[in-house]
Amino acid sequence: MPRYYCDYCDTYLTHDSPSVRKQHNAGYKHKANVREYYQQYEQQQHQILIDERIKAHLGQAAAFQPRMAVLPTPMMPMPGNPQMAMTGPLLPGMRPPVLMRPG
Repeated sequence: MPRYYCDYCDTYLTHDSPSVRKQHNAGYKHKANVREYYQQYEQQQHQILIDERIKAHLGQAAAFQPRMAVLPTPMMPMPGNPQMAMTGPLLPGMRPPVLMRPG
């Protein structure tokens, strides 16, 4: 006579009769195992939703961050003659070149 296997409890019942199944399904251990089984998938789905919201929030936050303008690096004078400073106008945000004192 085949035995009944309960997937939730991971166990075989002694007999495959409706009364044994009914008694098993009414038991507190079986009910707790069923609750735990579905709670596991509910937690996974909940975590997926949380991850999606975090990604959406980070995507929106990145879109509203101000971008810094990339300024070219200041041209340094060639070593040797300190009187030859860089030629051309200074761009906004650039400091004038620092000249070394002769000495």
